[in-house]
Amino acid sequence: MAPSEYDVLAVGDLNIDLILSGIKGIPEFGREVLAEGFGMHLGGCTANLALFCHRLGLRVAFVARVGRDRFGDFLIDRLQDFGLEASHIIRDESLGTGLTASLSSAHDRAFVTYVGTIDSVTGMDVAPQLLERCRHLHVGSFFLQRRLQRDCAGLFQRAKAAGLTTSLDTGYDPYETWDSEIGEVLKYTDVFLPNEIEAEEITRETDALDAAEILGRSCPTVAMKLGAQGAVAFSGGAMHSQEAFPVDVVDTTCCGDAFDAGFLTAMLAERNLQECLRWGCASGTLIAGGSGNAAERLSAEAVQALAG
Repeated sequence: MAPSEYDVLAVGDLNIDLILSGIKGIPEFGREVLAEGFGMHLGGCTANLALFCHRLGLRVAFVARVGRDRFGDFLIDRLQDFGLEASHIIRDESLGTGLTASLSSAHDRAFVTYVGTIDSVTGMDVAPQLLERCRHLHVGSFFLQRRLQRDCAGLFQRAKAAGLTTSLDTGYDPYETWDSEIGEVLKYTDVFLPNEIEAEEITRETDALDAAEILGRSCPTVAMKLGAQGAVAFSGGAMHSQEAFPVDVVDTTCCGDAFDAGFLTAMLAERNLQECLRWGCASGTLIAGGSGNAAERLSAEAVQALAG
């Protein structure tokens, strides 16, 4: 078999992130709070994953949709500025580019999203010829992308048939149904990457470890993010855990996406599961020390130095 052209095919959301950082609390209607910082960034969980994987040395193909507007132009320019290929980004003629306003503190964050093109990606946007050029398929923000949800199991089946490994990160469900036939998608998922809240909601469990163990019956590996507590992984009936690395937290907005990228980079390098957890936590730690997606903080050398 000929070597793959791309290590990772990322399919999902690409949007504008307006990040207000250093806030002391979420404002009530009719009231106002102050932010210490502001920035406009390339955003979207899948976009962050694609960028972080690229920063860690992987070859990445990214399929997403943006509008034919100034925000869409900004995102295409930012991808190219980072050296990430933008040839698979589709310009939508009828929808505006999606946008998320992130209200971020050192301990947590909240989001307000205009969906726009975020919910316009479909499985048909991924050509069979592109799948055949890749090693691994990742879909992010599953719950936010209702059109992609309907095609996701089929897309993962096609990927598996083409010899790819697969991973899924659902993100938070803004509709709070926590279903959307995710069980069918997990049948074809090699690595599921929820955080503890998502895992508990999907399984209707109140204990995060119980939730991860249950999810581990549906796919080979579940790697669950625990924020400041680190991460755990269930695979083959065994649990592995990794404590978080110390960091002066500036912004937690993109830490989960960085964890996914670090974990998958280690996995594709055929490192063991404990090392994958360490790479995931180290990547999240590096991003937590900067504002927004802070991609310039991330490199394979920096992660290796922290993860050991």
